[in-house]
Amino acid sequence: MIGLGKWKLSVAIPMLKADPILTISDKDGNYEFTVDVQGFGITPALNLINVEEENGDTLRVKAQIPMLNLGQISALIRFSGAYCTGEAEIPMLGKITVKGERVG
Repeated sequence: MIGLGKWKLSVAIPMLKADPILTISDKDGNYEFTVDVQGFGITPALNLINVEEENGDTLRVKAQIPMLNLGQISALIRFSGAYCTGEAEIPMLGKITVKGERVG
């Protein structure tokens, strides 16, 4: 499995800059993702629709965050050692760039 662990992400979208902690874990052979939005005191539910591995270092993720009610989110995250980079396509917000580093 790719990217297991905790990742501190840097995310900037219009009117908001956040540094959420993304935890990727193995739950009985399936990916499980949790997001803790630091500074906001919330851990929104994340419903995974599909996770695909690519090239041995990349995850292509489709998910929904019911709290945001924005529809399906698509993300591509590349992992390289202690760092990750990626893009997410969020309905009504467009494409955002994500950078992060392993913190656990």
